[in-house]
Amino acid sequence: MRICLAVIVYFLINSNSLNAHELWLEADQYKLKSGEKLIANIKVGQNLVGESYPYLSQETERLFLVSKKGFKKLNQIDGDYPAIQQTVNYSGIQYLYYQSNKEFLKYQDYKTFIEFTDEYDLNYDLKNKNIPNEIYQRFSKIIFNGEPNSFFKTKQNLEFEIVNQNDPYQNNISEIKIFLKKKPFIDKKIIVFFKNENGFERKIYQTDTNGFVKIDSSKKGLYLISAVDLETLNLIDQIKYKADYYSRWASLTFRKN
Repeated sequence: MRICLAVIVYFLINSNSLNAHELWLEADQYKLKSGEKLIANIKVGQNLVGESYPYLSQETERLFLVSKKGFKKLNQIDGDYPAIQQTVNYSGIQYLYYQSNKEFLKYQDYKTFIEFTDEYDLNYDLKNKNIPNEIYQRFSKIIFNGEPNSFFKTKQNLEFEIVNQNDPYQNNISEIKIFLKKKPFIDKKIIVFFKNENGFERKIYQTDTNGFVKIDSSKKGLYLISAVDLETLNLIDQIKYKADYYSRWASLTFRKN
């Protein structure tokens, strides 16, 4: 399905209204077989409740699928809704990746910025009390279930990425590593959001000195793992982007049935 131009314009105008919230990919089905259609929404919201956005090329830098068969760039058309619709040619585990373009954010007040930094224990310039400007970028992925024993570890494919170290569909403890610019994201707070028919949970974890962390994934339901990095820009980048900070958001989703 494709939505009309007027609705696309609406989403473009209002996309920044939810900029401080989570962005994640959410699929219709999390186990794929060759010949089936992968359908996924780009969701923006909080606590796994959000609005589904259509595909917008203006906001998309990269969109691709990785399996043992290799790397496949995905091409969508503006207005596609759900945003991502692709027929797959593999039945094993595979990964869907989405990287947004950089977007600009002007905070409404300093308090909102502080609340954001507190949520993820982020460092910021304590001397600068002005209402900050920020550029932000999203790095999101889904791990899809597949045939038994088809799990494989990927290399880092995004600048900021949560990388599975074991198969979350076959293990009650999901092992992950987080990388930023090809280096481990060490000693950082991350948040795991979870929901099923029985309710919603939000748990805090912390990576170790290798960027490694174990997640309790024993329950059936939808998991969203979220990590955020906040970089204080140097003078040259402040002038370039007209911003004080650059935030990167990494997310990983999967659903256990």
